[in-house]
Amino acid sequence: MKIFLNLIFLSIIFYTASSCDENIYIPSEDQPGRRDYEWNIDTITSFNPLYRLWGSSPTDLWAITSGNPNENIYHFDGTQWVTGTYFILYAPYSIFGFEYNNIYIGAEQGRIYNFNGEGWIEIAALTKDGHKDIGFDNLWGTSSNNLYACGAYPDEQGYANNSVIAHFFNGNWMMLNTDGLFGIVEHLYENRPDNKIYLQVIGGRNFTDSTHIYEYSQGKYYRLYSNIWTQGLQADISLINGEVYFVLGYEITKRVNNQFQTILRVDNTNFYQRIWGRNSKDIFLMMTDGLAHYNGKDIEYLFYFNKTPRTQIFGASLFENDIFFLVYESQTGLNLIYHGKLK
Repeated sequence: MKIFLNLIFLSIIFYTASSCDENIYIPSEDQPGRRDYEWNIDTITSFNPLYRLWGSSPTDLWAITSGNPNENIYHFDGTQWVTGTYFILYAPYSIFGFEYNNIYIGAEQGRIYNFNGEGWIEIAALTKDGHKDIGFDNLWGTSSNNLYACGAYPDEQGYANNSVIAHFFNGNWMMLNTDGLFGIVEHLYENRPDNKIYLQVIGGRNFTDSTHIYEYSQGKYYRLYSNIWTQGLQADISLINGEVYFVLGYEITKRVNNQFQTILRVDNTNFYQRIWGRNSKDIFLMMTDGLAHYNGKDIEYLFYFNKTPRTQIFGASLFENDIFFLVYESQTGLNLIYHGKLK
């Protein structure tokens, strides 16, 4: 189990029925994102890295870590970060929510927790093929009745090669068939323009230290891209304003007519193949030495890390005037929250 937990953490290092009219996606006219942020940095004391961040507002943020069960959930009320008020028994791996009083955590041993505004309650202990030792590495959904939990459980050698996708719909959890997938399902999103589901799988049998991107349709998985973790070849997916963006090496793309369409090529070898954003002209890019921003015309740095290399951004929460980035300095062991506020 220790090997499995280590692989889950590595995945974080190298890496959330309608009418016809409601299903029509009409893109808005994207406005260039501003860059005039005032920055404040909070240091969170934790013996373990904080590796997931989610918030409903700038005064309601959550971060999670493994280790001591009494200190595995951190909460920010707009003034300070506090731990010890809330905790869960099983190590949390992922967090995602819809409102301040409707938040979910995916944890080890197939556990799913829900926060109802007062406390965290275990709502599911899921298994797959009789296996209980599932780690849910990420959560995403469109509503509390359409929620996905994804991750993996260990194979005979203890490696996280057995992919898992659980879907909560119509009041029930269902395990999707993941035959043909090998590795940790790290991200899964629905792309609003074409209503297709795309997912990212990392590691995997005979594909160690690799990323694979799939389209999921009618119970089958179609591999769209695959490459190793060597810098410059890494891949990722991100959901920005309802659209899935694919990071394929130095290119940021979308899927248009079943083809990758490049919207931006990053001509900087410090690009670390991870992005977050509000729209197509307001995208934040993780670099090996800091955080950069694309406004539809050019790319500029917003801040540089205090320590390099090996500093990571493990998560982000973006709001209209506030942005938060969860930064971990492996050299110092510091967990830092970079809070940018528009002037």
